[in-house]
Amino acid sequence: MKRSLLFFALVMASYGAVQAQVTTSSVTGIVKEANGSVTSGATIKATHVPSGTVYSGSSNAAGRFNLPAMRVGGPYKIEVTYVGQNPIVYNDVYIQLGQPYVLNSTFGSNETVLDEVTVTRTGGSKNLKTGAETSISRKQMENLPTVSRSIDDFTRLTPQADVKGGSVSIGGMNNRFNQFTIDGAVTNDVFGLNANGLNGGGSGTNPISLDAIEQMSVQVAPFDVRSSGFAGGGISAVTKSGTNQFQGSVYHYFRNQDFTGKTPKSLVKDGDERTKLANFSEKTYGVRLGGPIVKDKLFFFVNYEHTKNNTPENYPVGSSSSNLLEADAKAIYDIALNKYKYDAGSYTDLADENTSNKVMTRLDWNINEKNKLSLRYNYVDGVDMGNTRTQSSLTFGNGAILKDFKSNTLTLELSSRINNSLANSFIAGYSRVRDARSYKGQLFPNVRINTAKAGTYYLGVDPYSNINQLDQDVYTLSNNLTWYKGLHTLTFGTHNEFYKMYNAYTQNSNGAFVFSDSKAGDINPATGNVYTAIENFERGMANSMNYSYSNTDDPRQGAKFNAVQLGFYAQDEFQMQDNLKITAGVRVDIPIYLDKPMENTDFNNSILAKQYNVQTNRMPSAPLMFSPRIGFNWDVNRDRSTIVRGGMGIFTSRVPFVWAAGAFTQSGALLGGNSLGNGTDANVPFISDVNKLPKYSGAVTPSGNITVLDKNLKLPQIARFSGGVDQVLPYGIKGTLEFIYSKNLSAFNFRDLNLERPIGTLEGADNRLVYDANNNNRRVLDNYTEVIYVNNVNKGYSWSTTASLAKSFLFGLDASVAYTYTAAKDLISGTSSQNQSNWYRVASVNGSNNVTLAHNPFSTGSRVIGFLSFSKEYLKHLGTSVSLVYTGQSGARFSYLAGGNLTGYATSSSNQYNLMYIPKDQSEITFVQNGTQTPQDQWLALNNFIDGNDYLKSRRGQYAERNGARTPFSHKFDLKIVQDLFTNIGNTKNKLQLSVDIMNVGNLLNGNWGKQYTGAGSFWDNSFIPVTFAGYEGTTKKPTYRLGNLNNNVPYYVQDIYSRWSAQVGIRYIFN
Repeated sequence: MKRSLLFFALVMASYGAVQAQVTTSSVTGIVKEANGSVTSGATIKATHVPSGTVYSGSSNAAGRFNLPAMRVGGPYKIEVTYVGQNPIVYNDVYIQLGQPYVLNSTFGSNETVLDEVTVTRTGGSKNLKTGAETSISRKQMENLPTVSRSIDDFTRLTPQADVKGGSVSIGGMNNRFNQFTIDGAVTNDVFGLNANGLNGGGSGTNPISLDAIEQMSVQVAPFDVRSSGFAGGGISAVTKSGTNQFQGSVYHYFRNQDFTGKTPKSLVKDGDERTKLANFSEKTYGVRLGGPIVKDKLFFFVNYEHTKNNTPENYPVGSSSSNLLEADAKAIYDIALNKYKYDAGSYTDLADENTSNKVMTRLDWNINEKNKLSLRYNYVDGVDMGNTRTQSSLTFGNGAILKDFKSNTLTLELSSRINNSLANSFIAGYSRVRDARSYKGQLFPNVRINTAKAGTYYLGVDPYSNINQLDQDVYTLSNNLTWYKGLHTLTFGTHNEFYKMYNAYTQNSNGAFVFSDSKAGDINPATGNVYTAIENFERGMANSMNYSYSNTDDPRQGAKFNAVQLGFYAQDEFQMQDNLKITAGVRVDIPIYLDKPMENTDFNNSILAKQYNVQTNRMPSAPLMFSPRIGFNWDVNRDRSTIVRGGMGIFTSRVPFVWAAGAFTQSGALLGGNSLGNGTDANVPFISDVNKLPKYSGAVTPSGNITVLDKNLKLPQIARFSGGVDQVLPYGIKGTLEFIYSKNLSAFNFRDLNLERPIGTLEGADNRLVYDANNNNRRVLDNYTEVIYVNNVNKGYSWSTTASLAKSFLFGLDASVAYTYTAAKDLISGTSSQNQSNWYRVASVNGSNNVTLAHNPFSTGSRVIGFLSFSKEYLKHLGTSVSLVYTGQSGARFSYLAGGNLTGYATSSSNQYNLMYIPKDQSEITFVQNGTQTPQDQWLALNNFIDGNDYLKSRRGQYAERNGARTPFSHKFDLKIVQDLFTNIGNTKNKLQLSVDIMNVGNLLNGNWGKQYTGAGSFWDNSFIPVTFAGYEGTTKKPTYRLGNLNNNVPYYVQDIYSRWSAQVGIRYIFN
């Protein structure tokens, strides 16, 4: 006799469990008799029905069995047999990536053929996770809205994640401290240039097509020691495989200016109208095909995808959404063309252009029942031409950055079941990455023009792009041996990465000039006022100049080095009781640098080198980075209705190699440098011919910037504690409470050793430390600019708490909502790929060498993520899916700064991030004439600005805090509708699918809805500058100021493009 059996999973597919950075799943359980005694020697056979792949094993003396290294998905048919007993058969079993599916069987019933196993989300857990983990199913990737077809559109489903500008921060940690693997092979941008942490991210290209992915997972606190390489989150993806049936799809997605909303109402000035974006197009074409080469034995899968995008920039100059003045932009363009013979490019219609091609092929070979082999090849190329424009800054068109990316990745995996007690998994991978950066227009110095009221204009070649080439070769070798012994599952493994790097990078190799308004006394006789920044550009007098160059015969000579990271681990998963599982293990990671930077004897013999025990040609020793961990999963009532779980352990993150590479490229011997000007006085002659830029005028000695690493520098490491409860609530609702706390054990710290002691303090209420404004007097060693010392500190922490509810209804509706609050503090956040920038970009009171613990930009605050997804087939040939995703979260953190060379701790005023002192009253701040604005006018405007701002009003008489303020809370709804028309031809189901994705659909309904906010700066370095330093009062150290652009008393900006609704239409043909 047959009957159906209902099995329950822990949560919705988006909140499943994932173990380690693995590529498969497993089935585990215990076999018993009806009287409760265990059954030893029972045979368990699982058949992956689509491919005929068979996995088998037998129960041990404790009645337990494990079927490891199984294909994810399903359906599976699982048979449990024993001599003298009727077989037990389970059909339609589906398993998830890395999630052990618990299948306990009991002999002795007359009804032992179970013809259906339905995995629902309304009951108890079938998984054994210990920490916070999220999995994303193929169904979700097909049904949930996405326009960019990017990984982060789905990692956002992780409650602890924060996605900004394509970068993902997880658990309040640096976005560069995540790990991303495809089929177990590292696919990170291990060098660390790309803010999103993925290969191809710099060129706007995803590392793999979504059509090639079967499942994804995001780990936040996994206590399995096989998981490593991250302090934020571990993101894993497994690719699709072929089956015994030919399956394929051809698809096309398209969007243009007609599928995007008009200017957000809040950006439209009085009398102006809302406008559409300039003409653009984004097109994606793709095809996938999978099937058998030899039935039940050998399978193939292939996917190709081509993308071509032309996307307009935000904030057109002269529009309602921009603070910039078209008259200023035209004046700058004309000066560059007529006086300096340089075509700066357009300042009106600016667009980013992106083209990419992706190819993924995979072979799967069932060698026999005990050995399975898979081979995957992935190719990506991408070309991106990008520009930058914000509400208060503009880069002219010929200053666009060109990025050319190519990667080839090959991965081999062999899964073997040696006998009933031993299993082995072996993975080998190779990744070849070539990433070049250049420029669009003719070679010209980088020019930054800081206008007092409107904003900042950039023209010329980007200072980071003239010489910028990265080559990476990464080899991965992993092996896990698993021994099933009674109630214990013992794992012994190793994960090793071998790196070969080449990085040619010279910042400011084309020269970088900064033009600002002159200080009081530098009068333009034609106007009777001080020279404006634009007038200084016209007369060719800059406030500062920075220039770097090679000291060798090769101007593009770069850093070449090799490194290794070895990892070894052992673990015991102990089923202490039927309802209690303990996982304990230890891991050791060993980072090894195989090469040394160029020796700089001049610096190595200096007083700084001796005082701090540093050398330019010394890399850190190979420390043993131990990561002990322990976790538990307790089934309180033995029915999976209440699960208490948690653990504690140490996690060792990878570090962006670009930080360590600074020791090679910035030894002071490879590159030379020259800096002129103090950032305040407009007295540096502008030189438009790059070939005539002046080198350091002193004796020919090593010069420029230097990076030195502490000899005992360790990888970033955190201690992480996690606890959670999963509870089945009435009506089948699954509730989860989660708490995670992380403490820095060895965070990276950046400090300038070449900065002299402060010469005193400012006078008045603001009495912060002040440094000598003269570059040479400010430096310990005159011939060097900044000597950045990288070492470890143990200050900083983050914590988050999450509450979630999820339910799946039998009529086709899935629903989920999660609330998370995240707080995080650190000393230095490391938001840049450049060591100098990581040092000076830290907003502070007393300079970047004297930072204090403060909010980091990854401190998300409140975040709500939820979705509804409904699917239904009807009328025999039709199917409809409707999905809605909501994201609501606290605004981005930002700092209030006083602009200009207030304290003199950095080379130029643009490199100073001085936290603003908030005056109690007018006696605590002094203004000078600012164009037509009198000092009294400026004070009244500032006082009104402070009184209208709750945060600033609460800080009167104090300094603003680093990242102490936030932009407003934002709300965003994204919608996807899929309509299917299908029919069967023979045994093949043919489907024509039409889809529409609408991001920020609320803005489509109401032009005031869906506003997204940002501060000035990048997504992780936001700031607002109410006042700018204008010089000292007479011979004192009492600062004077000019009022900045208060943006109508709103200290943040509404993003233009992100605040508009945006739609994408798709058509797809599917056969299977």
